[in-house]
Amino acid sequence: MLCTTGAVALAMGLSAMCWAGEEEKPAPTLGIGDKAPEIDIAHWLKGDAVPEFESGKIYVMEFWATWCGPCKASIPHLTELQEQFLDYDVTIIGVSDEALQTVVEFMGKTDKKSEKLWNDRIHYTLATDPDRSVKDSYMKAAGQRGIPTAFVIGKDQRIEWIGHPTHIDAVLEAVATDAWDREAFKKVLVLKRAVRAAQQKDDYEEALALTKKLSELDSGNKAGHQYTAFMLLLGKLDRPEKAYAIGHELIAAYWDKAITLNEIAWYVVDDKEVKTRDLDFALKTAKRANKLTESKDAAILDTVARVFYEKGDLRTAIKWQTKAVKNAEGRMADSLQELLDEYKAEANKY
Repeated sequence: MLCTTGAVALAMGLSAMCWAGEEEKPAPTLGIGDKAPEIDIAHWLKGDAVPEFESGKIYVMEFWATWCGPCKASIPHLTELQEQFLDYDVTIIGVSDEALQTVVEFMGKTDKKSEKLWNDRIHYTLATDPDRSVKDSYMKAAGQRGIPTAFVIGKDQRIEWIGHPTHIDAVLEAVATDAWDREAFKKVLVLKRAVRAAQQKDDYEEALALTKKLSELDSGNKAGHQYTAFMLLLGKLDRPEKAYAIGHELIAAYWDKAITLNEIAWYVVDDKEVKTRDLDFALKTAKRANKLTESKDAAILDTVARVFYEKGDLRTAIKWQTKAVKNAEGRMADSLQELLDEYKAEANKY
């Protein structure tokens, strides 16, 4: 199991995701415009069972896991979307391939950020798929291996969109109001693949040029493509002045998106290819993310601590890292504690 946030995901223009053991990406057999596969769910935990997709209704099949940090971070957003689009006959279905008991136990745990049970945070349909039949018919068939990943199924039971739940808002609105252009999105996907292919060939000038074309074609996700351009300019191409000009536009566009703001800040302070680190920019971005999460998100607290560390302010870094440890759990808590011990050891040298 591996989760990537910050620089690893952003280097390819992706949002934070997790992978679970599948190293090779399978060749896709399911794509945009294809009929949505039938679903054979083993257990329905929340909401009404959905034995089949009904004509005229919209569905979101979101694949996640209880161990996946980015998946858990997407839960409040999906809850908001379910409430927002309820009158449009939109049903969001969260599907985990874990054992029933694993998900049941998770639902009874408390989310440290909100101090609420996870059961009370999820206001959409929830199901488990332990035999992975549904996961295979969607994720594997579509060549997807990272979670969370969402599939939007339109009123004619066809796949309209595949992607990270963070970027689903405008898509759902367009599908719900019959303004979605399926064929145009297919062209966007082709161009996105071209951008990634250019990056994989280390042709970053070409990747940047294609990203600009993508921004023009996919104007509804302009900020997302600016995001990719920011990473290319700051890291691979080392043009900090142009990069940070875009960066300031980015944080304005994502001013209320804590996860994205944190990823931007972390990229600035952590990525080894970044030669010019604007720590004031990173601090402003990370502190805004922290404000949005009311100082309860361990990853964001860790980012703020890292910025102060890079600024040479060990005392303040230790204070923030201590908060991060208190708000973390499991392996993440252990990792953050190790870093806190390193900060303290370094401070004791002076």
